[in-house]
Amino acid sequence: MENDEGKNVELYIPRKCSATNRVITAKDRASVQLNIGQLDSNGVYQNEYSTVAFSGFIRFHKGADDAMNRYAASEGLMKDLSSFPAQHKFKSDE
Repeated sequence: MENDEGKNVELYIPRKCSATNRVITAKDRASVQLNIGQLDSNGVYQNEYSTVAFSGFIRFHKGADDAMNRYAASEGLMKDLSSFPAQHKFKSDE
């Protein structure tokens, strides 16, 4: 809700999971929120950051690592892991 001056005056603003796009409830004690700082070409922090939130459901089912990699690849923070060639040859691959 906004006041007459256009400022947000809500006491509770729900977050959404970056992986599933579900609302993270207030009772979800396993959820996390990460702020990823933006760096310049010299590696110096630029006082800007991107926020990523993961629900407890994603963390419980061990999907947070994959979700973080997908998010970082989509934002251009790293190369997509699926673009790398396979490094190992298993007996079934020969």
